[in-house]
Amino acid sequence: MTIDLTALQKQAERALHQGDAGTAVRLARQILASAPQHAPAHLLLSNVAMTGRQMRLATRDALRALDDIAQQPAPLMAAIALRLISIGEYGRAFDVIRGVDLDAPLPPSVLFDFSQQLTLLEQHELALRFLDAVEQRGGETFSTAYFRGNAMKFMGRMDEADAAFERSIALKPDYIHSHWALAFLGRKDGAAQRVDRIRSLLGASTLPDRDRCYLDYALYRELEMLGDDAAAWQALEHGFRAKRRSLQHDAAAETALFDQIIATFPSVPPAFATTPDAATPIFIVGMPRTGTTLLERILGNSPGIALCGELNDLRMQYKWVSDYYCPGFFDRNALARAPQVDYALLGRRYLDHVKWRAPGSSRFTDKNPGNFQMVGAILKALPQAKIIHLSRNPADACFSNLKELFAANAYSYSYDLAELATHHHNYARLMAHWHAIAPGRVLDVRYEDLVSEPEPQTERVMRYLGLPYTPGQSRVEDSTQIVSTASSAQVREPIHRRNIGGWQRYATQLQPLVDALGVG
Repeated sequence: MTIDLTALQKQAERALHQGDAGTAVRLARQILASAPQHAPAHLLLSNVAMTGRQMRLATRDALRALDDIAQQPAPLMAAIALRLISIGEYGRAFDVIRGVDLDAPLPPSVLFDFSQQLTLLEQHELALRFLDAVEQRGGETFSTAYFRGNAMKFMGRMDEADAAFERSIALKPDYIHSHWALAFLGRKDGAAQRVDRIRSLLGASTLPDRDRCYLDYALYRELEMLGDDAAAWQALEHGFRAKRRSLQHDAAAETALFDQIIATFPSVPPAFATTPDAATPIFIVGMPRTGTTLLERILGNSPGIALCGELNDLRMQYKWVSDYYCPGFFDRNALARAPQVDYALLGRRYLDHVKWRAPGSSRFTDKNPGNFQMVGAILKALPQAKIIHLSRNPADACFSNLKELFAANAYSYSYDLAELATHHHNYARLMAHWHAIAPGRVLDVRYEDLVSEPEPQTERVMRYLGLPYTPGQSRVEDSTQIVSTASSAQVREPIHRRNIGGWQRYATQLQPLVDALGVG
């Protein structure tokens, strides 16, 4: 009897959608018994495993969906690539996407999906090629123009970014993300007109908090550039309160989690000498908006260091070796599995999964600020690693977080003054713990010192890394490096000290934060 694989697959997907994972798995296995390389069935099994937080099964089944990838229709290829990204198989996802024939008659919607995935992979030049293909097929929309603007911004092509965001607004005048992106390009020319435009949208808006906050933050930024600090603060306060209402954060639970991190890593093994060509990651950690991107750009001026940007590979490979998926870095269950983790395996998998980004380079950066939570795991998995911790005046650090609208649910502590202070206390005591159990293994660099004395600080950092220092290495304004973080516009200019003490511009409004931080 001939089995209708398409009908079975639809039944399996319907069962999973209805929450009947058992039936979905049974039907998928029935399909694979007849067609072992049936990619949709493997993908479905990976989805089921992810719902059960079974990281290794999710990864295994997603990789099995690749067995016959070249023969799959483009929408399925896009679905498989997205699943690979979600489980940390970034290099494999990139292999799938770069194998797509842009001359083939593919639907613009699928090409657009691929472009967004390339953005997640920080492959902005190739993402632009996919966006070009979308527009050549008549698929330009406000969304394609917006993502084009983002790619141009990340690549330092600010005039083109400005034009793309304006094009997005021309196509959809109420597209909140383009108004927000334009404001954070930091261009004073036209700010007054943009303020009027944003206020008009806010006046007619019935947007939910999670969307309205983009307009509030955009208005804050434009007003601040115009010097209207009172109105700017009012817009910012509306924005961060709206964002806070739209997400979940439990400060007490975070404190308990940091207690557990400290208890889980009471000690680390000693460092060991490695050969000059051994793979040595350079982790740049700390709170976001404390100079981590600036330092990475300085390091990128050294021919001995490849820049890889904000990587998620360490935390994703921890999830694999512990066979447990959770959002973010750790939760209580993830930490409970730490004593059974094979840290040597974690180190090997991490190095294997990042090498596609910097082929042939033995020194490379991993600038995910949140890796400060994983310093203990880093030193156990990669004893040869170098770790540089960027610190900043607590009030400045917290204010820089407060005035940044982060993506999705990232940095959920940053939209409430009391929760910001609690997070800073937790971050500071965790960094103190790492210094206590591994003295000399983490190099502290103060943001204020880096921007005040960039060359001496750069020389100090290079000495810690065991690499030669090049005079003038701190001239980041000459760099053509791609920057995919919130600092992408600011770090295109020469190093300056303007942001030191920036919180004092709103000293009265921020006094409760300063009091909670205890910094006087």
